[in-house]
Amino acid sequence: MPLYKVYHSYPLTDEQRQTLATAITNLHCETFTTPSFFVHIRFIPHDARDGNYFMAGRPRLTNSNHIVGIVRTSPARPNSAFDALAAKIESAWYEAVHSQLGEGLEEKNATDRKRLLLVMFTPMITIREGGMAIPEADQEDNWLTKQLLFIRQMSEEGLDDFTEMLREIQEREDLKGLVSNWASCVTPVFCQSRVYAT
Repeated sequence: MPLYKVYHSYPLTDEQRQTLATAITNLHCETFTTPSFFVHIRFIPHDARDGNYFMAGRPRLTNSNHIVGIVRTSPARPNSAFDALAAKIESAWYEAVHSQLGEGLEEKNATDRKRLLLVMFTPMITIREGGMAIPEADQEDNWLTKQLLFIRQMSEEGLDDFTEMLREIQEREDLKGLVSNWASCVTPVFCQSRVYAT
């Protein structure tokens, strides 16, 4: 559902990208009760020295690090929730980049080059993902129950992402709470389709 674009002039290592991707995924899932299957993160490297990033009307030649999250919004998701999430993402950035120095950086230049300039959220209107029309924010409970048969069918066709989503729904208490009749299944991942008929 959300797409996070991490624009970075600081040269992140594979380990730093993985650390940050895991943190953003977990933070979004915890904040909005979202299966991790739906959290997308794209790292977009940029050389700030090319003079294409401006701040205060001047080119930023040492740093263009910023993160843009394209997310679903609703009255039940107040700005304060996004403010708190942005602060946690900012902290995750610094934890990731301070874990080790990026390739080719000298320590004297690292402080400004590591700085995260902004975290921004922009609302999405609609989205189709994985063959499903995604619900409005905070309307996931009935939607997820209705999608379980499709998710199970995709899993049985060998699509591992769907198998992982079923496992996550089975294991996470917050997601189990969104799915009606889940508790009545003897083996949740392989419930009969009649449970999900709507």
